[in-house]
Amino acid sequence: MESTFFNPQTAACQLAAAVYPQCPPFHPSAEYPEYRLRELGPANEVYAGVRELFRLLGMDAAHYGSPSWNPLGEIVKPGDKVVLKPNLIWHAHRYRPDEFEQVITHGSIVRAVLDYVLIALQGRGEICVADGPQLDADWNLIMARTGLGQLCAWYSARTEIPIRLLDLRDTWEDVRGEVLYGTTPLPGDPAGSVEINLGARSRLADHHGAGRYYGATYDQAETNFHHSGGRHEYRLSRTVAAADVLINLPKMKTHKKTGVTLCLKNLVGINTGRNWLPHHTDGAPGDGGDQFPVATAKNTSERKGIRFLENLTMVHPALGAPIYRLAKTVARPIWGHTRETIRSGNWHGNDTAWRMVQDINRALFFSDGSTFPTPRPKRFFAVVDGVVAGDSDGPAAPDRKETALLVAGFNPVAVDCVAVRLMGFDPMKLAVLRESFAPSDLPLAPFAYEEIQVASHRPEWQGRLRDLADEHTFHFQPHFGWRRQIEWSGPAALAAA
Repeated sequence: MESTFFNPQTAACQLAAAVYPQCPPFHPSAEYPEYRLRELGPANEVYAGVRELFRLLGMDAAHYGSPSWNPLGEIVKPGDKVVLKPNLIWHAHRYRPDEFEQVITHGSIVRAVLDYVLIALQGRGEICVADGPQLDADWNLIMARTGLGQLCAWYSARTEIPIRLLDLRDTWEDVRGEVLYGTTPLPGDPAGSVEINLGARSRLADHHGAGRYYGATYDQAETNFHHSGGRHEYRLSRTVAAADVLINLPKMKTHKKTGVTLCLKNLVGINTGRNWLPHHTDGAPGDGGDQFPVATAKNTSERKGIRFLENLTMVHPALGAPIYRLAKTVARPIWGHTRETIRSGNWHGNDTAWRMVQDINRALFFSDGSTFPTPRPKRFFAVVDGVVAGDSDGPAAPDRKETALLVAGFNPVAVDCVAVRLMGFDPMKLAVLRESFAPSDLPLAPFAYEEIQVASHRPEWQGRLRDLADEHTFHFQPHFGWRRQIEWSGPAALAAA
């Protein structure tokens, strides 16, 4: 039987209102025939919406409306190890600490999907909800705000299969004023990590950034070691890599380095070697970099000054960190604020990050935790949380965009393309998606863009994705470094891509 990973069918559902249920564990508000946990709660359109996505996709259609309906049964089998991967990037909006709904996946999405995973497992298997947030994120606050802590505690008292919550980070960073003051070890994945070398298969293999890659921390030497001499290495969570099934639950948001963050970009969080990931290449395009759009005296002074201060902070944290923080404050009128100035690869010319994202996806989907590459991709399903989405300054400081939207499907590229079009963008203007259709022995999109179909209760969304009219999309604002570069400009642009 052909893997569902090769299925370009998707579904899009719009709720009546962009409202999440507020009380964990986010019970359904209706007694559906297949629902086995009995407890009901107040109005929960999210649960009903996830259920509708399964119906729209024709999943176990013969049993829909009966107690034996098992929509995930073709993907999840009894005895499987299943990982659910929400986007838990940070505990709040970066500049408005009381806001978080547009930043991270809501727990009610996780709850709805978990119920159907439990049905499919039939009492045998393992379930883990896992992510590696940004290194300075507050995990306990994330658990409280998403309701995931209460949700999994509730399940543990009622189900045969325990549901683990796993913070994949092995380090927490003390970051103040955008400056790293120190680190604290974390337990990380109890199963450890798996290292995968894509070598010549890497999207970075023909890239010109060797020796100048910048990762997640100040230590550029570490990043570049893992991407040199024919090596292109990634260190993934073994729990995730060894899973039989990955269910991706991303938040719909814009992104400063890749244009958007959806299914593909969400997998950055499964990396236990976060600083192995090239985020940009130092310099400007004129000298082979993508850190800045152009090389100017200001940019050159900033690059050299930041490099000196980062090295000082690595060697003498107690001395370097406060000096670095003071220098940033003093230099801000000259160098500009990050929310207004393109730096660090935060623009449409970033030719590094999309390659890293594609590498991670290939490394995961074609690994079973011990073998790479496997002959068939990992089983997969996705539900995108766009109920309250992230607009403009994503991923960590987006504005609320209340779309009431859910998108689902069997293939990450197909799902991302549909979500991107509904955001009002052109998938073929985003390298992370466009290049997914290139021929590969490890294909992420084993079909043509023209084959992607959308099933929806809204007739204007139903049918071929390429026929979806822009007037029926949500017209998100890109991150300022991507404006006037990825917006939809009509079928002619798509045909030319």
